[in-house]
Amino acid sequence: MAGTLLAGLSAGLITVLIIFSTTTHGAPTSAQCAANIPIKSWAALGDSFANIVGDGLQDYEALMANDQCLQGKAPQYLANPDATISQITSQQVPKLRSNTNFVTVSAGSIDIGLVGILDACVYNWIGSASLSCSQTLSDAANVMSSAAFGSNWNNLLTRTRSVLTPNNGKAFVVGNAAFFDETTPQCDQISLAVYGGSAQQKYLTKSVRKSLNELIHRYNWWQHYLITKYNRQQVPSGNTLQYPIQFIDPDDRFNARRFCRIGSKGTGSSEPHTWFSDGERLKTPLTRSAYEKLRPPATCDDNGGWNEYIHCRMAKAIQKTPFLALTPSGAGTSLSNWEEIFHPKTSGQDLIRDEIVDQIAQGPTLSGFNLRILPLGASIMAGAHSTHGYGFRKTLYDTLRRTNTVSFVGTQGEAPFVHEGHGGWDINSVTSVATAGLRSRPNVILVHVGTNDLINNNAVDNAPDRMGALIDRAHSIAPDAVVLIAQILPCSRAGQFNKFVTFNARVASIINQKQVQNKKVLKVWMPITTEDLVDGIHPGDAGYSKMAQAWIKGLQRAADKGWIGAPVRV
Repeated sequence: MAGTLLAGLSAGLITVLIIFSTTTHGAPTSAQCAANIPIKSWAALGDSFANIVGDGLQDYEALMANDQCLQGKAPQYLANPDATISQITSQQVPKLRSNTNFVTVSAGSIDIGLVGILDACVYNWIGSASLSCSQTLSDAANVMSSAAFGSNWNNLLTRTRSVLTPNNGKAFVVGNAAFFDETTPQCDQISLAVYGGSAQQKYLTKSVRKSLNELIHRYNWWQHYLITKYNRQQVPSGNTLQYPIQFIDPDDRFNARRFCRIGSKGTGSSEPHTWFSDGERLKTPLTRSAYEKLRPPATCDDNGGWNEYIHCRMAKAIQKTPFLALTPSGAGTSLSNWEEIFHPKTSGQDLIRDEIVDQIAQGPTLSGFNLRILPLGASIMAGAHSTHGYGFRKTLYDTLRRTNTVSFVGTQGEAPFVHEGHGGWDINSVTSVATAGLRSRPNVILVHVGTNDLINNNAVDNAPDRMGALIDRAHSIAPDAVVLIAQILPCSRAGQFNKFVTFNARVASIINQKQVQNKKVLKVWMPITTEDLVDGIHPGDAGYSKMAQAWIKGLQRAADKGWIGAPVRV
């Protein structure tokens, strides 16, 4: 099975501006779009994920240009496949037109070394001198947490914002989708390595898939966090609807569309339900001499972008070990072939277009629902350190009840702001007590828990699995309810921050697994930084208000999916 990837192996690194909409409402009209962002001129910034298509056909910019929402306005194409974040800032942003008020951004795949990670963990372009998969993943994590990486992102956002027209200018940075379904067994003996021979294989075991997914979720977390830090400086009021830079997370759109998914047939490029290319089009072998001419081993640059890196590594490998034999996946007749791997195909590009348009037209309110809400977790869900003691619940209640029927359920607190938040409790403890609140049959369950597991070092590596068990408990008792899982707030206490990043990355994978099992569970990004915390753990009033806004956004997404029904009569 070496050199072949079942179409189930779908969904690679989808960065910036890749969102695939499964909303149930109709296509937005030009009037709806103009009401939120009256687009004068728009531009596409970024790296290969802004302009490379996995099947070589249409990209999302071309599709967007013909959408009624954009009224036929064509983009200013500025993206460069091999651009780093700093190069996007210095080389692309200065070329923006003076009347630009809408920008899409894809950035970071070069900075975190994605192509090197794919080399070490999947394709093995360098042959017997392959890099360590675990080391490249560790290096990427260190890059993301570095001060330089944060500074580069801040510079990009600052420069982009400075060019956008005042008041109504918006930039959309779209996150990435995890590559794999990490639970299925069929890929454990599959390899996409470019050379034959058992010594050269890189099998896509569950462990490898889990690690690569964690990389993507970790990068999404950092993008969102750094964007939140920037927006916090720009909008001191904390009104997240006014944030000039919007982060869009497409990850759960790829559930049942990832590599190694259940029910896959054929390769990723031929399987209609796989949204990324795995290299199936790379079928005509090149000779060793052709590779050496394409990229002379002595002078090529294996620190460059995707194609330069890949072809240089292969030329060096073949020169060093002449007996290496190319498998079908190792064939390639043009530079563009290799750029397409793990990039979305046209079917994905079409959905990217839909999601961008939906975001442009989306209104701020949720209306017409009967919401019976169970807030479930520890002290943050109880409202610790808020002046009135209600945390986010009062802002959430006051906002939602303007256009909806709203009630909270739980055994703690006072009506109407009751809850099931227990200060100091860990995930298992919250799971054990959840039954009482769940028997009230909420149709919405809000969950923020895990902080105490992490700060108390309570079997931290297994904490995401305990979150999975909590989701299962909620679904078993209230199967009709939507479960919104917060990416837990960061922690500024010594030695804690990175544990929280890792936990959130792993929980994101758990949520995806539950969605594949047809459970109505969604991840909710919290626009909170360490500056919003009053004691290194809990937010103050302003932070709780932002949490309420995030829950409303999560509810809107659940409503768009058609997941919120009337509460069950009890």
